[in-house]
Amino acid sequence: MLKDQPQIAQVLKIISELVEAAEYMNSCAESRKFEQLEKSATNMIQTLQTLAYQIKQENAFISVSASCENLIYSINNILKLVKTRSEKICSKIEFELIPILQDFYYDFYFFTSVFGNKEKEKKHYQEEFVPMTRNSYIDKSMKTGKYKYDVSIAVFAYNKLEYTKQCVESIIKHTPSYINYELILIDNGSNDGTYEYFESLSPTKIFKLKLNSLNMVFGAVSRIYEGRYILLISNDIVVTENYLDNLIKCIESDPKIAMVVPTTPNISNCQTIPVKYSTFDEMNAFAKANNISNPIRWEERTRLCNPVSFYRSDTVISSKGVGVIDKYFIYSEFSDDAVSLRLRRAGYKLILAKDCYCHHFGSVTLREAQIKENTLGKSRKLFIDRYGVDAWNIGFCYDPKFIEVLTVKEKGRVNVLGINSGFGSNSLKIKTLHREVGNQETELFFVTDDERYVPDLQAYSTNVRHVFEITADIFKDISFDYILLEANVKKIISTADNFNKMKEKVNKGGMLAICATSPEDIEILDRLNADKSIDGNNGHWFIWTS
Repeated sequence: MLKDQPQIAQVLKIISELVEAAEYMNSCAESRKFEQLEKSATNMIQTLQTLAYQIKQENAFISVSASCENLIYSINNILKLVKTRSEKICSKIEFELIPILQDFYYDFYFFTSVFGNKEKEKKHYQEEFVPMTRNSYIDKSMKTGKYKYDVSIAVFAYNKLEYTKQCVESIIKHTPSYINYELILIDNGSNDGTYEYFESLSPTKIFKLKLNSLNMVFGAVSRIYEGRYILLISNDIVVTENYLDNLIKCIESDPKIAMVVPTTPNISNCQTIPVKYSTFDEMNAFAKANNISNPIRWEERTRLCNPVSFYRSDTVISSKGVGVIDKYFIYSEFSDDAVSLRLRRAGYKLILAKDCYCHHFGSVTLREAQIKENTLGKSRKLFIDRYGVDAWNIGFCYDPKFIEVLTVKEKGRVNVLGINSGFGSNSLKIKTLHREVGNQETELFFVTDDERYVPDLQAYSTNVRHVFEITADIFKDISFDYILLEANVKKIISTADNFNKMKEKVNKGGMLAICATSPEDIEILDRLNADKSIDGNNGHWFIWTS
């Protein structure tokens, strides 16, 4: 937060007046009053130049001068269009200049008046976050029940023109004409001809920043979508045949599904599927065979990573949604975890659609920043500060080495008990495995001594209990096919009696699996004669079968 509150209030007033001036410019363009438009635009440039010069004290996470430069660049491009009386003037004002100004207002407000003050942060997220970042077009559509487009497809690019061309061309090729969609191409400060390439395509909307700014571009662009669904695509993605049909079928199958992502290579979180190819012809042939809609291959997840992601617009960017762009994540990392958490805690489902495969090259630029500036570590800490839990703690992703050794029941009821399972990914994956072989009778139970995870676990089960001391008597009249103990092992297995009672609750053919995450845990469990032990990704698993 900045201390000069009167100056902050004055700047916010100026930005608010600039928004009104931009709206006036738009009305002038609509009524072909070009002289008034030019005069207003010239005045705006002068105001922005003065603002950039006067505001010397800047928060480390917001640059007034850079924001002003992006705005002046946009206005100058509008003035060029005015000289030719272009039909693109209104679109440039409405879908670029105005949203940049709106996001500039929110950005300046958040980092000068909220960020860093825990009390104000709490109030902001309870009362202001969603209203201040909402998309007014989606709000209007929710009231009328009519959306201008079925899907808003947004491609984000920063240089790498060769990748961008492959991405956009694949979208144009594989997006069916019977789907009513808008194509929004976003150039986030490129200098390699990306903007000129976008112009040559005549998409529905083009959004251009002069200076690269992840913090600004996502917030501003989220205000211009007009589709019932929004598809966000990084320029290092190549989409494939049936990709959009399958995403739509998945999300429309259940009103509780808010987010869907396809499988891709070069992605974390176990979101890929086994495949090898060396050419795009081979990749497209695989995708064609893979991309046959199949609900059995829709896998519910605790979180999703998103180089390409598909949302219900009303759940994330409307005034009734959870909010999509959180400025708190200043390095633009862990924002996918944050959206996943907010959707999950609001009762929505996140789905990995394995019947939809797209190619992902992987972000070289981002990896370099992650290593050089430790942005992942810094962003992880921000997530803990924001939500009180570690995004990469227990159960954030299932352990594939553990999952590999499981035996699945094709028929009959299956009860799964997760003890201190964090976000619950291993238990959820067990449910998925049974669903994939046609067994729909899996029920999840959770007990935890860490109440922070209760809201997350309640997304998958109504059988969630928080207790201070965990014993085998929890859910006393129920036996289980799988019991997973994933944390606080020493305290819970402090007596042989507790351990033996847990084993007794395992059905015939089932298992008790305990994950040791410390040498002390391993020493305790080594003495209990496990039937099997394996080194997992998250610890060493000890398994007793019944």
